[in-house]
Amino acid sequence: MSEISILTTKQKTELHKAILQYVEPLLKDSGNEETISKLNEILEIDHGSLNSIIPNYLEKKWSTVLRLQKRILDLENDLSNLKSSMEVHEVQEIVNAKGKINWIPASVKQTFKTQTNQQITTVSMHPFLPIIVSGCSDGTIIVWNLAVDDTTPEKIIKAHTRSVNRIVWSKKPLDLTDNGTLEYYFASCSSDLSVRVWNGSSYKQVRSLMGHEHTVSSLSFSSSNNKILYSVSRDKTIKAWDIVNANCIKTFVGHSDWVRNLDTVSSPNSSFGDFVISCSNDQSIRISHAESGNGVSLLIGHGHVVEDAKFLPLHSNKYIDKFIEKYNQRFQNIPSFLMEESIYEESLGYKYCISAGRDNSVKLWLLPPPSTQPHRPPMPSSYNNSQGWLVDNLLGHTSWVRSLVVHPNGRFIFSASDDKTIKVWDLDSLVTEGKAKCIRTLTGHEGFVNCIDFASFEEDNKTPLTGEELLKHIESKMRCLFISGGVDNSVKLWK
Repeated sequence: MSEISILTTKQKTELHKAILQYVEPLLKDSGNEETISKLNEILEIDHGSLNSIIPNYLEKKWSTVLRLQKRILDLENDLSNLKSSMEVHEVQEIVNAKGKINWIPASVKQTFKTQTNQQITTVSMHPFLPIIVSGCSDGTIIVWNLAVDDTTPEKIIKAHTRSVNRIVWSKKPLDLTDNGTLEYYFASCSSDLSVRVWNGSSYKQVRSLMGHEHTVSSLSFSSSNNKILYSVSRDKTIKAWDIVNANCIKTFVGHSDWVRNLDTVSSPNSSFGDFVISCSNDQSIRISHAESGNGVSLLIGHGHVVEDAKFLPLHSNKYIDKFIEKYNQRFQNIPSFLMEESIYEESLGYKYCISAGRDNSVKLWLLPPPSTQPHRPPMPSSYNNSQGWLVDNLLGHTSWVRSLVVHPNGRFIFSASDDKTIKVWDLDSLVTEGKAKCIRTLTGHEGFVNCIDFASFEEDNKTPLTGEELLKHIESKMRCLFISGGVDNSVKLWK
């Protein structure tokens, strides 16, 4: 049974002529003229008809195929870029809806490289200057100035003897010199068991805080008193430090394993002071009253180590409140009156939080309010056995999620992962689509993304603002600067 040819008779004849045209001079040069005659017979070609074939026909056909293959690859790349542009355009419509307030980064603007042994473990933006401060795995702190058109570090500090795990800036300027000079300071913590405080202008160390018995994992300045600094450690403790006098003023234990990260919040209308959210290797997130050390609520739901947890600002509430009200059948165990409970804004300064961990997920939680009595510190919540309610599970990362940042507008959540990506989640899609949607994935790092930061700004709490007035105020203050750092020895500034 003969094979069915994919060529027509005319195409087959042209191919045979081209083959004969190509091999004939080669066979003549080697003295194989008999082979030429045999090929004429096999290919059924009249030797005189070769004159009708274009010179170098086979070579030209072959080079044409290569050009077509290259063109196909180019078109595939153009199509991929066009799809990416369409996705960016779709998100840009969201961004342009209200101007700068909805700014989202799209691509890498500038890359700052470090040495081979200096994996980036933490990054932090100066509160108002274009200064990036990063911590490295070799204990070095590196400072870059964005105002200079150069990627050469402005300052390299041999800060710690082991890895720098976290750097945070003071939320407001303070005086640590007793001469009335207000300065911004930043604090660093390390696997060498120490916490150090640095002058934000001279980059000189001004305090060394010792007391932890194991790796110090993370730091956060107090939300109610800028002279208080909180730290968490592998020794399972949370410590509060008076950085003026350089002493530990409070230590409390809430977790049964390594405490990985923390965040703080307070209400300017309340005497409660700070509340601390902390996460741990014990796979839990805990809310504690900082002054008393009392645990007030517990979040259980992650299936692995919880790497980060953040309070959501109160102006995020409108998106999640609407979601819970619209899909109330999903949340029948949440008391309906909690959606209108005034204690969150008046006394706590928080209502929702987010967390992320090694189970590749980002989780959104509703926090039960603590039990309160006059002249007593907040106590464990009487709702839901003091446990928070899981509101949504943000799935999309394919590896550990390391770091979280909340956009100043309260609508977007940024998450960084070991899958080398940073994802942007839109809380507004909770109502429209029934879940928080990933609206952009940022790629650019060649290794795990360890840390991210969105440029902050100094808040004045003199005039409480709400609604559109608050968003206008944030828009007037916010800086469109987003940075990330990873194990590829680079810090990236995104545009």
